[in-house]
Amino acid sequence: MKIIRNIIAISGGGFSEEVNAYIDEYIIKQVSDCSFVNICFISTASNDADGYIHKFYQSFSTFNTSHITIKDMMNPSIQDIINTQHILYVGGGNTQFMLNKWKETNFDSVIKKAYNNGIILAGISAGAMCWFEKCYSERDDDTYEEFNGLGILNGSLCPHYNDPIRKKAFDLWESKQNYFPVYKLEDNQNLHFRNEELIARIDTKGCLCN
Repeated sequence: MKIIRNIIAISGGGFSEEVNAYIDEYIIKQVSDCSFVNICFISTASNDADGYIHKFYQSFSTFNTSHITIKDMMNPSIQDIINTQHILYVGGGNTQFMLNKWKETNFDSVIKKAYNNGIILAGISAGAMCWFEKCYSERDDDTYEEFNGLGILNGSLCPHYNDPIRKKAFDLWESKQNYFPVYKLEDNQNLHFRNEELIARIDTKGCLCN
């Protein structure tokens, strides 16, 4: 049976901002049997903020939910734990902090293996940027810099493109890039990649397939 790989990149919205968000329903529907879904929240980018994790459990209460903290990533059985999931949902926050923690704990390899086994990857903001080759985002002092993403998808993605400061910084950086695709998403604009190819653009009104 051929393995189908899915990544859904969310610019804004989702359970952190909306009740019964369309994009969250869309993600769930990508599981072949929606009546039984294991969905796991990865909260690294927020440094495992309790309130964020609680909101995830509230929003997906009708499904089999779990979450992974930074401490959990050091569990010797973490790959086996992740492999039981249908969906990995990565939260927003500090992208570079998240990627550094994943690399330190080898969790980046865990996620890539899960993806190659057909587990759906979804994420908002930091959790949308991280799948690409390159990221361009804020440091702790609000200055912007380039750093490597996971490299599963070609190019780079800018979420929250409707923010004028982010837009200006990203456009300047993009003007110096000429070798990969760049995706710019305003809040509530989202992308669905299947087998590393863009197949759909999704907003609050529904899906526009490519």
